[in-house]
Amino acid sequence: MPRHGVSPGQGHPRSGGETESDRSRGSPRLRLLWIGLALALALPDSLVLWAPAGAHPLPSQSHPARFGRLVPQLRNAFGWWNLTCPVCKGLFTAIDFGLKKEPSVAWMGSMATKLCKLLKIAPPTVCQSAVQLFEDDMVEVWTRSVLSPSEACGLLLGNTCGHWDIFSSWNISLPAVPKPSPQPPKPPAPGAPVSRILFLTDLHWDHDYLEGTDPDCENPLCCRQDSGLPPTSRPGAGYWGEYSKCDLPLRTLESLLSGLGPAGPFDMVYWTGDIPAHNVWHQSRQDQLRALTTVTALVKKFLGPVPVYPAVGNHESTPVNGFPPPFIEGNYSSSWLYGAMAKVWESWLPAEALHTLRIGGFYALSPRPGLRLISLNMNFCSRENFWLLINSTDPAGQLQWLVGELQAAEDRGDKVHIIGHIPPGHCLKSWSWNYYRIVARYENTLAGQFFGHTHVDEFEVFYDEETLSRPLSVAFLAPSATTYISLNPGYRVYQIDGNYPGSSHVVLDHETYILNLTQANEPGATPHWQRLYRARETYGLPNALPAAWHDLVYRMRGDTQLFQTFWFLYHKGHPPSEPCGMPCRLTTLCAQLSARSDSPALCRHLVPDGGLPDVQSLQPRPPFC
Repeated sequence: MPRHGVSPGQGHPRSGGETESDRSRGSPRLRLLWIGLALALALPDSLVLWAPAGAHPLPSQSHPARFGRLVPQLRNAFGWWNLTCPVCKGLFTAIDFGLKKEPSVAWMGSMATKLCKLLKIAPPTVCQSAVQLFEDDMVEVWTRSVLSPSEACGLLLGNTCGHWDIFSSWNISLPAVPKPSPQPPKPPAPGAPVSRILFLTDLHWDHDYLEGTDPDCENPLCCRQDSGLPPTSRPGAGYWGEYSKCDLPLRTLESLLSGLGPAGPFDMVYWTGDIPAHNVWHQSRQDQLRALTTVTALVKKFLGPVPVYPAVGNHESTPVNGFPPPFIEGNYSSSWLYGAMAKVWESWLPAEALHTLRIGGFYALSPRPGLRLISLNMNFCSRENFWLLINSTDPAGQLQWLVGELQAAEDRGDKVHIIGHIPPGHCLKSWSWNYYRIVARYENTLAGQFFGHTHVDEFEVFYDEETLSRPLSVAFLAPSATTYISLNPGYRVYQIDGNYPGSSHVVLDHETYILNLTQANEPGATPHWQRLYRARETYGLPNALPAAWHDLVYRMRGDTQLFQTFWFLYHKGHPPSEPCGMPCRLTTLCAQLSARSDSPALCRHLVPDGGLPDVQSLQPRPPFC
């Protein structure tokens, strides 16, 4: 329900002229400052992603941290150093009244565009297009009351003037059924069936990819028809893809799917979303649906009768990351997207799964006896989903639904696989901590977790909540198909305990395959997809259970050569040129232990006594998504 008891807004009259309510919003400088806060929510995490990746993973940016970085810029830019608390609250009260009485989307858009250019958030043409794309949704969110005057002024002037609590804590309910004693899975008997699951994620097809164009243009996404030609001193975009801020042409995805033979055969496919390209400032619903239908048809063409189970990525919608909870109805809702997904995926999913997919973009089904598959819509945990500013408490009731599914599976004696796009360690804190608690409660039932989104090759270990020392689950984060940013195209294959009575259904091993772009783009060459590595063999793992991945992290802390192997594979065989020193290493390793966001205690044992950056700084997030 809307925050602060504000009723949902309806239509938005558009007018470029100033009205009485415009004047009630306060002075022009404060209006720009207010828009700056809105712009910070809409644009930075959606558009700043064009920045070329460095060798060092970026620290986690929660909303307070992000605003803490941006607000001084805004205050400095608009000269509000002497703004007092009473004046601030009075002016923001007037702003809220003006917007709720007569929102002026055109005025908001014009001012946001100017601010975007002033702060150099994006190139001018991108600012213009992005604001036009985001403005309707952003005004709708803000008029449903995102910030009270107390919250806005607390953010600007500090806790003495108010309290920022947009993402306050909340908890889901667990059943009263006692948790069974932990029972680690038994190794499968020699000769037991092994299943192979193809895992596809972050395909990011760019309809406008064009060989020979500038791979280092000023826009967030390059190698496109509007990128122009590169200087004569530099080569243009390659035929199959490019090591830069570029996505993939359809022919590369077709090559991937047509060349799967050596990696198969496959029992099923997990496909965790992000189908469209990263031109997030200039996408229409028609563009997104074209990507959905085109790539789905391609998957069906090459995989034929193999069952495919998809999950929803954050790039499927437009504006990017915009996934309103189901209580948002009408043209702002996601029904246009979920309905289209249900239609094109109908041959893969049963009726019960299609029903919840149409409502909230998530579903559950039983792909084989003894195994339940749950596909989560991780956009309801996303830091960048601005619709959650209205209400972030268990959006769509998805986590409570998940608990019901897991309890039913436990009661039946089934095992469960969870698939999703955004990994749980990258989620809003309350969502992430609740999910962590659910995983701990159902550790005997949960046999595998599979995510994407980061574009790199990594994992997240879960621990018991009491001591944070006993590994009890692991989420595998598979690398992307796309090259964005400066990566080889790739995909993952999981070997799991097979389809037989009493199977644990746990991951036994995994393999990663890539296309070496340097070789593929040579004149006269043909693309050759090759296995990059096999996990247990490369890392010397006794098995693929959580404790083995925990041990690997601590082995890499002290073994430089082992970590450099991981760093090479983390980037799909094309690491940055800058070396990854000890602070970078600790930050990267901390990410592998951080399945719960904003929880520095998970990394407390990584930092030697008296050593290196303090644990509070080791909450990394990779630079790709």
